[in-house]
Amino acid sequence: MTKTPTLIVPLIDALARLRPGSKKTRLRELLSTGRVHVNGAVVKIGRLPIAPDDDVQIIEPAGPAGPGLPMEVVYEDDQLLVVDKPSGLLTSTVPTEKRPTALALVREYMAVKQPRAKVGLIHRLDRDASGLLVFSLTADAYGSLKKQFFDHSAERVYAAIVRGVLEPAVGTIRSRLVEFVDGTVHSTKSNSRGDLAVTHYQTTSVRDGRSLLRIKLETGRKHQIRAHCAERGHPIMGDPLYAGAEAPRLMLAAIELHLDHPTTGLRQKFKIGLPTALARLMRD
Repeated sequence: MTKTPTLIVPLIDALARLRPGSKKTRLRELLSTGRVHVNGAVVKIGRLPIAPDDDVQIIEPAGPAGPGLPMEVVYEDDQLLVVDKPSGLLTSTVPTEKRPTALALVREYMAVKQPRAKVGLIHRLDRDASGLLVFSLTADAYGSLKKQFFDHSAERVYAAIVRGVLEPAVGTIRSRLVEFVDGTVHSTKSNSRGDLAVTHYQTTSVRDGRSLLRIKLETGRKHQIRAHCAERGHPIMGDPLYAGAEAPRLMLAAIELHLDHPTTGLRQKFKIGLPTALARLMRD
């Protein structure tokens, strides 16, 4: 989690403002155990001055959210919950699906943890993709987070493994996407049809005819990354809808999420590591 203070303050005071309700002994424990990072480095000195552009991270110990919930909690407070959704789990209900969904499981979890929470779905991940999902826990948080996703001020970063090597290695794919009757989406040359979709990508490594991409979404259309990669001739591996090469799963994961906290307004950055399946495919 990343939060940036608005004024120059000692680190211990910045932590107190960012963790209201936490005692100084608890904040000192975060420092002494190496869970506070400033600009990527572990810092244990509470009096260190923190400037507005410093990147302060409190490393949250990920763990199972609760019995029966097959997701790890990345961050939780009284306003929002961020989880790491596994591949194969639907985000929310569709008419033909009776299996559990991330939304239903989070609601069950919050009914025990925060009975008064009003769990709201802010965005979606494809069933076979994995990664960061944020849920609101109050009506005010829902409005704030929804607006950030609508105006694209919330930033989403994905990792994807595609077949082949993209040229150029860094670029932007821009098109209007139209959904077909079979549920797939494709680009159209018409300026009056579909929704504008913008995908920024960067090749971070290449191995044995496959590439690991770091992808940043400027828009968030259905199957946007999958369709754009496939139309470039480099479908995501493990994607049967868009002719992706065989793989254990869809090689697509949401690994970073940046947003403003609904209450404090401070910028937060949530990160997870590259999922095991993706790391193994680039290593083997």
